[in-house]
Amino acid sequence: MFKFSRLFFVYVIAALLALILGYLVSSPDRTTFMVIIGLLFFFSLPFFLKWHHVLLIVFWNSMFNFAFLPGSPDFWLTLAFLSFGISFLSHIMFQKRFLRAPELTYPVLFLAAVVVFTGWYRGGIGVRALGGASYGGKNYITAIGAILGYFAFTAERIPIQKGRKMADWFFLSGAANALSSLVYMAGPAFYFLYLVVPTSAAIEQASSEYAVASGSGVERISALASTSIAIFCFLLAHFGIRGLFDMSKPWRFVILCLTVGAGLFAGFRSAMATLVFLFVFQFYFEGLMRTHLMPVVIGLAICGFIPCLFFAQSLPQSVQRAISFLPVNVDFEVGQDAKASTGWRHEMWADVWKDVPKYLIIGKGYSVDPEVIYMANLATHEGAAPAYEGAMVVGNYHNGPLSVLIPFGILGMIGFVWVLIGGYRVLYANLRFGDARLRLINGVLLSYYLAYCISFFFIFGAFNSELNYFLGICGFSVSLNGGVRRRAAPKRQPIPAPQTLAMEPG
Repeated sequence: MFKFSRLFFVYVIAALLALILGYLVSSPDRTTFMVIIGLLFFFSLPFFLKWHHVLLIVFWNSMFNFAFLPGSPDFWLTLAFLSFGISFLSHIMFQKRFLRAPELTYPVLFLAAVVVFTGWYRGGIGVRALGGASYGGKNYITAIGAILGYFAFTAERIPIQKGRKMADWFFLSGAANALSSLVYMAGPAFYFLYLVVPTSAAIEQASSEYAVASGSGVERISALASTSIAIFCFLLAHFGIRGLFDMSKPWRFVILCLTVGAGLFAGFRSAMATLVFLFVFQFYFEGLMRTHLMPVVIGLAICGFIPCLFFAQSLPQSVQRAISFLPVNVDFEVGQDAKASTGWRHEMWADVWKDVPKYLIIGKGYSVDPEVIYMANLATHEGAAPAYEGAMVVGNYHNGPLSVLIPFGILGMIGFVWVLIGGYRVLYANLRFGDARLRLINGVLLSYYLAYCISFFFIFGAFNSELNYFLGICGFSVSLNGGVRRRAAPKRQPIPAPQTLAMEPG
Protein backbone atom coordinates (compact mmCIF):
# COMPACT_ATOMS: atom_id res chain seq x y z
CA MET A 1 0.00 0.00 0.00
CA PHE A 2 2.86 2.35 0.88
CA LYS A 3 4.68 1.65 -2.41
CA PHE A 4 1.46 2.27 -4.39
CA SER A 5 0.86 5.63 -2.63
CA ARG A 6 4.42 6.77 -3.27
CA LEU A 7 4.20 5.79 -6.95
CA PHE A 8 0.86 7.58 -7.31
CA PHE A 9 2.36 10.72 -5.70
CA VAL A 10 5.30 10.65 -8.16
CA TYR A 11 2.94 10.35 -11.14
CA VAL A 12 0.87 13.31 -9.93
CA ILE A 13 3.97 15.51 -9.56
CA ALA A 14 5.24 14.42 -12.99
CA ALA A 15 1.88 15.21 -14.60
CA LEU A 16 1.77 18.68 -13.02
CA LEU A 17 5.30 19.43 -14.18
CA ALA A 18 4.46 18.23 -17.69
CA LEU A 19 1.44 20.55 -17.82
CA ILE A 20 3.44 23.54 -16.58
CA LEU A 21 6.31 22.93 -19.01
CA GLY A 22 3.88 22.34 -21.89
CA TYR A 23 2.22 25.68 -21.20
CA LEU A 24 5.57 27.49 -20.99
CA VAL A 25 6.98 25.90 -24.13
CA SER A 26 3.87 26.99 -26.08
CA SER A 27 5.11 30.60 -25.70
CA PRO A 28 8.87 30.34 -25.14
CA ASP A 29 10.77 33.28 -23.69
CA ARG A 30 13.59 33.85 -21.21
CA THR A 31 11.32 32.90 -18.30
CA THR A 32 10.73 29.51 -19.92
CA PHE A 33 14.45 28.84 -20.18
CA MET A 34 15.00 29.89 -16.56
CA VAL A 35 12.24 27.56 -15.33
CA ILE A 36 13.63 24.64 -17.34
CA ILE A 37 17.15 25.32 -16.06
CA GLY A 38 15.83 25.50 -12.50
CA LEU A 39 14.09 22.14 -12.84
CA LEU A 40 17.16 20.55 -14.42
CA PHE A 41 19.30 21.90 -11.59
CA PHE A 42 16.86 20.53 -8.98
CA PHE A 43 16.87 17.04 -10.46
CA SER A 44 20.64 17.04 -11.01
CA LEU A 45 21.41 18.26 -7.48
CA PRO A 46 22.64 14.83 -6.30
CA PHE A 47 25.09 14.83 -9.21
CA PHE A 48 26.43 18.26 -8.22
CA LEU A 49 26.71 17.24 -4.57
CA LYS A 50 29.09 14.46 -5.59
CA TRP A 51 31.02 16.00 -8.49
CA HIS A 52 30.99 19.77 -7.85
CA HIS A 53 34.73 19.90 -7.07
CA VAL A 54 35.67 17.95 -10.20
CA LEU A 55 33.40 20.14 -12.36
CA LEU A 56 35.01 23.25 -10.89
CA ILE A 57 38.45 22.00 -11.96
CA VAL A 58 37.29 20.95 -15.42
CA PHE A 59 35.52 24.21 -16.34
CA TRP A 60 37.68 26.76 -14.49
CA ASN A 61 39.81 27.74 -17.49
CA SER A 62 37.09 27.32 -20.10
CA MET A 63 34.93 30.16 -21.39
CA PHE A 64 31.59 28.38 -21.64
CA ASN A 65 28.69 30.52 -20.50
CA PHE A 66 24.92 30.51 -20.14
CA ALA A 67 24.10 33.00 -22.89
CA PHE A 68 20.36 32.49 -22.42
CA LEU A 69 20.46 33.66 -18.78
CA PRO A 70 20.56 37.31 -17.65
CA GLY A 71 24.15 38.56 -17.67
CA SER A 72 25.41 35.45 -19.52
CA PRO A 73 27.23 34.00 -16.47
CA ASP A 74 30.27 31.83 -17.17
CA PHE A 75 30.30 28.15 -16.25
CA TRP A 76 33.27 28.63 -13.93
CA LEU A 77 31.59 31.53 -12.14
CA THR A 78 28.36 29.60 -11.58
CA LEU A 79 30.29 26.54 -10.38
CA ALA A 80 32.40 28.72 -8.06
CA PHE A 81 29.33 29.93 -6.15
CA LEU A 82 27.71 26.48 -6.24
CA SER A 83 30.82 24.56 -5.18
CA PHE A 84 31.65 27.00 -2.39
CA GLY A 85 28.09 26.83 -1.06
CA ILE A 86 28.06 23.02 -1.06
CA SER A 87 31.54 22.85 0.48
CA PHE A 88 30.73 25.41 3.16
CA LEU A 89 27.52 23.63 4.20
CA SER A 90 29.15 20.20 4.20
CA HIS A 91 32.08 21.48 6.25
CA ILE A 92 29.67 22.93 8.81
CA MET A 93 27.47 19.83 8.97
CA PHE A 94 30.26 17.24 8.99
CA GLN A 95 32.86 19.42 10.74
CA LYS A 96 35.38 19.09 7.93
CA ARG A 97 38.03 21.73 7.43
CA PHE A 98 39.23 23.53 4.36
CA LEU A 99 42.84 22.86 3.42
CA ARG A 100 45.16 25.32 5.17
CA ALA A 101 47.14 27.89 3.18
CA PRO A 102 47.63 30.88 5.53
CA GLU A 103 49.99 32.55 3.04
CA LEU A 104 46.94 33.14 0.84
CA THR A 105 43.96 33.11 3.20
CA TYR A 106 44.62 36.49 4.80
CA PRO A 107 45.49 38.46 1.62
CA VAL A 108 42.53 36.96 -0.25
CA LEU A 109 40.14 37.96 2.55
CA PHE A 110 41.68 41.44 2.65
CA LEU A 111 41.21 41.82 -1.12
CA ALA A 112 37.61 40.61 -0.82
CA ALA A 113 36.95 43.24 1.87
CA VAL A 114 38.35 45.97 -0.38
CA VAL A 115 36.18 44.87 -3.32
CA VAL A 116 32.99 44.71 -1.22
CA PHE A 117 33.67 48.04 0.53
CA THR A 118 34.41 49.83 -2.74
CA GLY A 119 31.23 48.47 -4.31
CA TRP A 120 29.18 49.59 -1.30
CA TYR A 121 30.80 53.01 -1.08
CA ARG A 122 30.43 53.72 -4.80
CA GLY A 123 26.71 53.11 -4.91
CA GLY A 124 26.28 49.38 -4.66
CA ILE A 125 26.65 46.51 -7.08
CA GLY A 126 24.17 47.25 -9.85
CA VAL A 127 23.75 44.69 -12.63
CA ARG A 128 22.09 46.16 -15.70
CA ALA A 129 21.07 42.72 -17.02
CA LEU A 130 19.09 42.14 -13.82
CA GLY A 131 17.32 45.50 -13.96
CA GLY A 132 19.96 47.64 -12.26
CA ALA A 133 20.40 51.29 -13.12
CA SER A 134 24.11 51.02 -14.01
CA TYR A 135 26.62 48.81 -15.76
CA GLY A 136 29.67 47.19 -14.18
CA GLY A 137 28.09 45.04 -11.48
CA LYS A 138 29.17 41.85 -13.23
CA ASN A 139 32.81 42.81 -12.63
CA TYR A 140 32.21 42.84 -8.87
CA ILE A 141 30.46 39.48 -9.07
CA THR A 142 33.33 38.05 -11.14
CA ALA A 143 35.92 39.20 -8.60
CA ILE A 144 33.92 37.80 -5.67
CA GLY A 145 33.31 34.59 -7.61
CA ALA A 146 37.06 34.18 -8.21
CA ILE A 147 37.70 34.54 -4.47
CA LEU A 148 34.95 32.08 -3.52
CA GLY A 149 36.21 29.74 -6.24
CA TYR A 150 39.65 29.72 -4.65
CA PHE A 151 38.17 28.60 -1.33
CA ALA A 152 36.03 26.03 -3.16
CA PHE A 153 39.24 24.57 -4.65
CA THR A 154 40.71 24.23 -1.17
CA ALA A 155 37.67 22.38 0.19
CA GLU A 156 38.92 18.96 -0.95
CA ARG A 157 42.24 17.32 -1.68
CA ILE A 158 42.81 15.68 -5.05
CA PRO A 159 44.10 12.12 -4.56
CA ILE A 160 47.71 11.85 -5.75
CA GLN A 161 46.87 8.98 -8.09
CA LYS A 162 44.37 11.27 -9.85
CA GLY A 163 46.63 14.32 -9.84
CA ARG A 164 47.87 14.03 -13.42
CA LYS A 165 44.39 13.43 -14.82
CA MET A 166 42.98 16.44 -12.97
CA ALA A 167 45.92 18.59 -14.10
CA ASP A 168 45.29 17.54 -17.69
CA TRP A 169 41.66 18.63 -17.43
CA PHE A 170 42.58 21.84 -15.61
CA PHE A 171 44.94 22.96 -18.37
CA LEU A 172 43.35 21.39 -21.43
CA SER A 173 39.86 22.78 -20.77
CA GLY A 174 41.16 26.16 -21.93
CA ALA A 175 41.49 24.71 -25.44
CA ALA A 176 37.69 24.71 -25.68
CA ASN A 177 37.89 28.47 -26.20
CA ALA A 178 38.58 27.76 -29.88
CA LEU A 179 34.98 26.60 -30.25
CA SER A 180 33.84 30.21 -30.65
CA SER A 181 35.82 30.58 -33.87
CA LEU A 182 35.06 27.05 -35.04
CA VAL A 183 31.30 27.62 -34.73
CA TYR A 184 31.66 30.89 -36.63
CA MET A 185 33.56 29.19 -39.47
CA ALA A 186 31.09 26.26 -39.54
CA GLY A 187 28.24 28.58 -40.45
CA PRO A 188 24.71 29.48 -39.27
CA ALA A 189 23.66 25.83 -38.95
CA PHE A 190 25.80 25.62 -35.80
CA TYR A 191 25.04 29.03 -34.31
CA PHE A 192 22.74 27.43 -31.73
CA LEU A 193 25.94 26.42 -29.90
CA TYR A 194 26.38 30.07 -28.97
CA LEU A 195 23.84 29.39 -26.22
CA VAL A 196 26.79 27.98 -24.25
CA VAL A 197 29.81 29.11 -26.29
CA PRO A 198 30.85 32.78 -25.94
CA THR A 199 30.66 34.95 -29.04
CA SER A 200 33.51 37.33 -28.15
CA ALA A 201 36.21 35.54 -30.17
CA ALA A 202 33.86 35.13 -33.14
CA ILE A 203 33.01 38.85 -33.06
CA GLU A 204 36.71 39.75 -33.03
CA GLN A 205 37.34 37.40 -35.94
CA ALA A 206 34.43 38.85 -37.93
CA SER A 207 35.66 42.39 -37.17
CA SER A 208 39.16 41.53 -38.38
CA GLU A 209 37.74 40.04 -41.59
CA TYR A 210 35.73 43.20 -42.17
CA ALA A 211 38.83 45.32 -41.52
CA VAL A 212 40.82 43.29 -44.04
CA ALA A 213 38.02 43.65 -46.60
CA SER A 214 38.08 47.42 -46.12
CA GLY A 215 41.88 47.48 -46.28
CA SER A 216 42.43 48.73 -42.71
CA GLY A 217 43.46 45.77 -40.59
CA VAL A 218 44.89 42.27 -40.18
CA GLU A 219 42.81 39.10 -40.16
CA ARG A 220 43.28 37.20 -36.90
CA ILE A 221 41.81 34.15 -35.18
CA SER A 222 41.96 35.51 -31.64
CA ALA A 223 40.68 32.34 -29.94
CA LEU A 224 43.89 30.51 -30.91
CA ALA A 225 45.86 32.59 -28.38
CA SER A 226 44.28 31.12 -25.24
CA THR A 227 43.94 27.73 -26.94
CA SER A 228 47.64 27.49 -27.73
CA ILE A 229 48.59 28.48 -24.16
CA ALA A 230 46.23 25.84 -22.75
CA ILE A 231 47.61 23.04 -24.95
CA PHE A 232 51.18 24.20 -24.28
CA CYS A 233 50.62 23.93 -20.50
CA PHE A 234 49.02 20.51 -20.98
CA LEU A 235 52.04 19.25 -22.94
CA LEU A 236 54.48 20.59 -20.34
CA ALA A 237 52.53 19.09 -17.43
CA HIS A 238 52.09 15.72 -19.14
CA PHE A 239 55.51 15.19 -20.72
CA GLY A 240 57.80 17.94 -19.47
CA ILE A 241 60.35 19.67 -21.69
CA ARG A 242 62.63 16.65 -21.48
CA GLY A 243 59.82 14.42 -22.73
CA LEU A 244 58.81 16.82 -25.51
CA PHE A 245 62.37 16.78 -26.87
CA ASP A 246 62.61 12.99 -26.69
CA MET A 247 63.48 12.12 -30.29
CA SER A 248 62.44 8.50 -29.80
CA LYS A 249 58.89 9.90 -29.76
CA PRO A 250 59.02 12.69 -32.36
CA TRP A 251 55.26 13.15 -32.48
CA ARG A 252 55.45 15.03 -29.19
CA PHE A 253 57.78 17.65 -30.65
CA VAL A 254 55.58 17.90 -33.74
CA ILE A 255 52.52 18.63 -31.58
CA LEU A 256 54.53 21.26 -29.69
CA CYS A 257 55.48 23.00 -32.95
CA LEU A 258 51.89 22.86 -34.24
CA THR A 259 50.66 24.37 -30.96
CA VAL A 260 53.08 27.29 -31.13
CA GLY A 261 52.34 27.73 -34.84
CA ALA A 262 48.60 27.87 -34.21
CA GLY A 263 49.18 30.54 -31.56
CA LEU A 264 50.97 32.69 -34.12
CA PHE A 265 47.80 32.92 -36.21
CA ALA A 266 46.06 34.68 -33.31
CA GLY A 267 48.21 37.71 -34.08
CA PHE A 268 48.74 38.67 -30.43
CA ARG A 269 52.25 39.63 -29.38
CA SER A 270 51.28 39.10 -25.74
CA ALA A 271 50.41 35.45 -26.38
CA MET A 272 53.82 34.76 -27.92
CA ALA A 273 55.58 36.52 -25.06
CA THR A 274 53.60 34.45 -22.54
CA LEU A 275 54.60 31.21 -24.29
CA VAL A 276 58.25 32.25 -24.23
CA PHE A 277 58.18 33.13 -20.53
CA LEU A 278 56.34 29.91 -19.73
CA PHE A 279 58.93 27.81 -21.58
CA VAL A 280 61.90 29.61 -19.98
CA PHE A 281 60.56 29.24 -16.44
CA GLN A 282 59.70 25.57 -16.93
CA PHE A 283 63.11 24.91 -18.49
CA TYR A 284 64.70 26.33 -15.33
CA PHE A 285 62.45 24.49 -12.87
CA GLU A 286 63.14 21.17 -14.59
CA GLY A 287 66.85 21.78 -14.00
CA LEU A 288 67.82 21.64 -17.68
CA MET A 289 70.16 24.65 -17.70
CA ARG A 290 73.30 22.48 -17.58
CA THR A 291 72.14 19.59 -19.76
CA HIS A 292 72.51 18.78 -23.44
CA LEU A 293 69.11 20.37 -24.07
CA MET A 294 70.48 23.87 -23.48
CA PRO A 295 72.48 24.06 -26.75
CA VAL A 296 69.65 22.21 -28.54
CA VAL A 297 67.09 24.84 -27.54
CA ILE A 298 69.45 27.71 -28.37
CA GLY A 299 70.15 26.15 -31.77
CA LEU A 300 66.45 25.70 -32.51
CA ALA A 301 65.77 29.32 -31.51
CA ILE A 302 68.49 30.56 -33.87
CA CYS A 303 67.29 28.31 -36.69
CA GLY A 304 63.76 29.60 -36.21
CA PHE A 305 64.79 33.26 -36.02
CA ILE A 306 66.97 33.34 -39.14
CA PRO A 307 64.11 32.53 -41.59
CA CYS A 308 61.93 35.15 -39.85
CA LEU A 309 64.76 37.68 -40.27
CA PHE A 310 64.89 37.24 -44.04
CA PHE A 311 61.42 36.00 -45.01
CA ALA A 312 59.11 37.64 -42.43
CA GLN A 313 57.19 39.57 -45.09
CA SER A 314 56.28 36.30 -46.85
CA LEU A 315 54.47 34.97 -43.76
CA PRO A 316 50.71 35.40 -43.20
CA GLN A 317 49.89 38.84 -41.83
CA SER A 318 48.59 37.50 -38.50
CA VAL A 319 51.90 35.65 -37.96
CA GLN A 320 53.82 38.79 -38.88
CA ARG A 321 51.88 40.76 -36.31
CA ALA A 322 52.55 38.17 -33.60
CA ILE A 323 56.33 38.40 -34.13
CA SER A 324 56.44 42.13 -34.84
CA PHE A 325 58.03 42.76 -31.42
CA LEU A 326 61.16 40.99 -32.70
CA PRO A 327 63.80 42.86 -34.74
CA VAL A 328 62.38 41.68 -38.07
CA ASN A 329 61.03 43.50 -41.13
CA VAL A 330 57.29 42.96 -41.40
CA ASP A 331 54.83 44.20 -43.99
CA PHE A 332 54.17 47.96 -43.81
CA GLU A 333 50.44 47.54 -43.11
CA VAL A 334 51.13 45.00 -40.36
CA GLY A 335 53.70 47.29 -38.77
CA GLN A 336 51.31 50.23 -38.85
CA ASP A 337 48.52 48.13 -37.31
CA ALA A 338 50.81 47.01 -34.47
CA LYS A 339 52.09 50.55 -33.87
CA ALA A 340 48.55 51.96 -33.88
CA SER A 341 47.47 49.36 -31.30
CA THR A 342 50.39 50.31 -29.06
CA GLY A 343 50.00 54.04 -29.70
CA TRP A 344 46.37 54.45 -28.63
CA ARG A 345 47.06 52.43 -25.49
CA HIS A 346 49.94 54.71 -24.50
CA GLU A 347 47.73 57.74 -25.11
CA MET A 348 44.95 56.25 -22.98
CA TRP A 349 47.38 55.36 -20.18
CA ALA A 350 48.71 58.90 -20.11
CA ASP A 351 45.14 60.21 -19.88
CA VAL A 352 44.04 57.69 -17.24
CA TRP A 353 47.14 58.24 -15.12
CA LYS A 354 45.90 61.76 -14.36
CA ASP A 355 42.95 60.20 -12.47
CA VAL A 356 45.12 58.05 -10.20
CA PRO A 357 45.49 60.71 -7.43
CA LYS A 358 41.72 61.22 -7.50
CA TYR A 359 40.99 57.55 -6.78
CA LEU A 360 44.13 56.68 -4.81
CA ILE A 361 42.46 56.37 -1.39
CA ILE A 362 39.06 55.01 -2.40
CA GLY A 363 38.78 53.55 -5.86
CA LYS A 364 36.36 54.51 -8.57
CA GLY A 365 34.66 51.11 -8.58
CA TYR A 366 33.03 49.51 -11.60
CA SER A 367 29.60 51.14 -11.70
CA VAL A 368 29.06 53.20 -14.87
CA ASP A 369 26.00 55.21 -15.87
CA PRO A 370 24.60 53.92 -19.20
CA GLU A 371 24.18 57.50 -20.42
CA VAL A 372 27.91 58.13 -19.92
CA ILE A 373 28.73 55.08 -22.06
CA TYR A 374 26.30 56.22 -24.74
CA MET A 375 27.74 59.73 -24.85
CA ALA A 376 31.32 58.40 -24.99
CA ASN A 377 30.52 56.10 -27.90
CA LEU A 378 28.65 58.88 -29.69
CA ALA A 379 31.54 61.31 -29.22
CA THR A 380 34.01 58.72 -30.53
CA HIS A 381 31.82 58.02 -33.54
CA GLU A 382 31.51 61.73 -34.34
CA GLY A 383 35.26 62.27 -33.93
CA ALA A 384 34.84 64.56 -30.93
CA ALA A 385 36.69 62.17 -28.61
CA PRO A 386 39.72 59.88 -29.03
CA ALA A 387 39.23 56.28 -30.14
CA TYR A 388 39.93 54.97 -26.66
CA GLU A 389 37.21 57.03 -24.94
CA GLY A 390 34.70 54.17 -24.81
CA ALA A 391 37.25 51.70 -23.44
CA MET A 392 38.40 54.21 -20.82
CA VAL A 393 34.86 54.90 -19.60
CA VAL A 394 34.07 51.20 -18.98
CA GLY A 395 37.46 50.59 -17.31
CA ASN A 396 39.02 48.54 -20.11
CA TYR A 397 42.48 50.06 -19.74
CA HIS A 398 44.51 47.23 -21.30
CA ASN A 399 46.92 47.71 -18.39
CA GLY A 400 47.21 45.51 -15.32
CA PRO A 401 48.29 48.04 -12.65
CA LEU A 402 45.76 50.65 -13.81
CA SER A 403 42.98 48.04 -13.81
CA VAL A 404 43.60 47.68 -10.06
CA LEU A 405 44.54 51.23 -9.03
CA ILE A 406 41.60 53.07 -10.62
CA PRO A 407 38.74 50.79 -9.46
CA PHE A 408 40.13 49.94 -5.98
CA GLY A 409 42.81 52.49 -5.13
CA ILE A 410 46.01 51.88 -3.23
CA LEU A 411 44.33 49.41 -0.83
CA GLY A 412 43.27 47.28 -3.79
CA MET A 413 46.80 47.34 -5.18
CA ILE A 414 48.24 46.38 -1.78
CA GLY A 415 45.76 43.52 -1.48
CA PHE A 416 46.40 42.28 -5.02
CA VAL A 417 50.21 42.38 -4.68
CA TRP A 418 49.87 40.65 -1.30
CA VAL A 419 47.82 37.93 -3.00
CA LEU A 420 50.43 37.51 -5.74
CA ILE A 421 53.27 37.24 -3.22
CA GLY A 422 51.30 34.75 -1.13
CA GLY A 423 50.49 32.74 -4.23
CA TYR A 424 54.16 32.58 -5.21
CA ARG A 425 55.10 31.37 -1.73
CA VAL A 426 52.46 28.62 -1.88
CA LEU A 427 53.43 27.46 -5.37
CA TYR A 428 57.16 27.55 -4.67
CA ALA A 429 56.76 25.63 -1.39
CA ASN A 430 54.70 22.95 -3.11
CA LEU A 431 57.27 22.66 -5.90
CA ARG A 432 60.21 22.40 -3.53
CA PHE A 433 58.75 20.27 -0.75
CA GLY A 434 55.82 18.53 -2.46
CA ASP A 435 55.51 14.90 -3.46
CA ALA A 436 58.06 13.88 -6.11
CA ARG A 437 55.23 12.46 -8.25
CA LEU A 438 53.70 15.94 -8.52
CA ARG A 439 56.93 17.85 -9.15
CA LEU A 440 56.40 18.25 -12.90
CA ILE A 441 52.84 19.54 -12.45
CA ASN A 442 53.89 21.86 -9.62
CA GLY A 443 56.62 23.25 -11.84
CA VAL A 444 54.18 24.03 -14.65
CA LEU A 445 51.77 25.69 -12.21
CA LEU A 446 54.52 27.97 -10.93
CA SER A 447 55.77 28.71 -14.46
CA TYR A 448 52.24 29.47 -15.63
CA TYR A 449 51.73 31.75 -12.63
CA LEU A 450 54.96 33.71 -13.12
CA ALA A 451 54.37 34.09 -16.87
CA TYR A 452 50.92 35.55 -16.18
CA CYS A 453 52.33 37.89 -13.53
CA ILE A 454 54.86 39.32 -15.99
CA SER A 455 52.23 39.62 -18.69
CA PHE A 456 49.80 41.32 -16.28
CA PHE A 457 52.21 44.04 -15.16
CA PHE A 458 54.27 44.65 -18.29
CA ILE A 459 52.28 43.52 -21.36
CA PHE A 460 48.52 43.31 -20.92
CA GLY A 461 46.33 42.86 -17.85
CA ALA A 462 42.76 43.22 -16.64
CA PHE A 463 41.99 42.60 -12.97
CA ASN A 464 38.29 41.88 -13.51
CA SER A 465 38.95 39.11 -16.07
CA GLU A 466 42.25 37.65 -14.85
CA LEU A 467 41.90 37.38 -11.06
CA ASN A 468 40.30 33.97 -11.54
CA TYR A 469 43.42 32.76 -13.42
CA PHE A 470 45.75 33.67 -10.54
CA LEU A 471 43.51 32.31 -7.80
CA GLY A 472 42.61 29.23 -9.85
CA ILE A 473 46.27 28.27 -10.22
CA CYS A 474 46.85 28.74 -6.48
CA GLY A 475 43.66 26.96 -5.46
CA PHE A 476 44.40 23.99 -7.72
CA SER A 477 47.92 23.74 -6.26
CA VAL A 478 46.58 23.72 -2.69
CA SER A 479 44.00 21.07 -3.59
CA LEU A 480 46.57 18.97 -5.47
CA ASN A 481 49.16 19.04 -2.67
CA GLY A 482 46.78 18.86 0.27
CA GLY A 483 47.66 22.36 1.49
CA VAL A 484 51.08 23.96 1.57
CA ARG A 485 54.00 21.58 1.80
CA ARG A 486 56.66 22.42 4.40
CA ARG A 487 60.26 21.46 4.86
CA ALA A 488 60.44 18.17 6.70
CA ALA A 489 61.65 18.64 10.25
CA PRO A 490 65.01 16.94 10.87
CA LYS A 491 64.74 13.74 12.81
CA ARG A 492 66.03 14.00 16.31
CA GLN A 493 68.68 11.52 17.27
CA PRO A 494 67.90 9.66 20.47
CA ILE A 495 70.01 10.77 23.39
CA PRO A 496 71.98 7.82 24.73
CA ALA A 497 71.32 6.91 28.32
CA PRO A 498 74.16 7.89 30.68
CA GLN A 499 76.42 4.96 31.48
CA THR A 500 77.21 4.31 35.13
CA LEU A 501 80.70 3.22 36.06
CA ALA A 502 80.91 -0.02 37.92
CA MET A 503 82.40 0.42 41.40
CA GLU A 504 85.33 -1.90 42.03
CA PRO A 505 85.40 -3.48 45.48
CA GLY A 506 88.09 -2.50 47.87
